[in-house]
Amino acid sequence: MVIRIKWDVEEAIALFDLYFTLPDDSDLKEKKIAELSKIYNNRARILELEVDEKFRNKAGIKMQLACIQYVVTNGKYGLSDASELFYQTHKLYKEYPQMFHLILHEFYRKYSF
Repeated sequence: MVIRIKWDVEEAIALFDLYFTLPDDSDLKEKKIAELSKIYNNRARILELEVDEKFRNKAGIKMQLACIQYVVTNGKYGLSDASELFYQTHKLYKEYPQMFHLILHEFYRKYSF
């Protein structure tokens, strides 16, 4: 049985970055979501986490992006089921952008192909 793995701050930062940089083009948007899903799964492999095919898949990422939209728009749009981590990550993005981007850079350095 696979244990559900909670999102952590570096994953949340990568997801926020994706949210803020997603293009309007739906094909490119799908490609970017698929790329991040692969990076998340590569990260899980490197960290030796036991995951299944649903782990950070495209549908799950889209749902989390809707939660981020809720946080960023102060509840006007998106899904209201946002975790406290997303609120904290948004605060980090706004108040400590250098730290946010440092963590983002390290995430992609460590886990990208």
